[in-house]
Amino acid sequence: MLQEYDVMFFGRLDSEEVVQDERRQVAKFTVIKSYKGKISGKVVINNKLNTSCSSVFQVPRSAFYVFAKFTETEGIYEISGFASFIPLGNAMEYEWSPE
Repeated sequence: MLQEYDVMFFGRLDSEEVVQDERRQVAKFTVIKSYKGKISGKVVINNKLNTSCSSVFQVPRSAFYVFAKFTETEGIYEISGFASFIPLGNAMEYEWSPE
């Protein structure tokens, strides 16, 4: 999965908002560790909610591994239709690690 995406990071979900009329979620993260794409600081993930495989980020202040693609705007990345993130709790439960 790492090869399919432009960026991969571990981060804390700071806030999220679902924009119903655009069928997307805007999630703001603080990057804790970047694995691909050399990103840091605060980033925005536009999470498209356009397929049955879509899922939303939940529980601000929780941590996720996020796989996303570049957009035309620096600091904004996109997940398009497939839930390409793993909550920290699930990663620990299944002993998953990107390293």
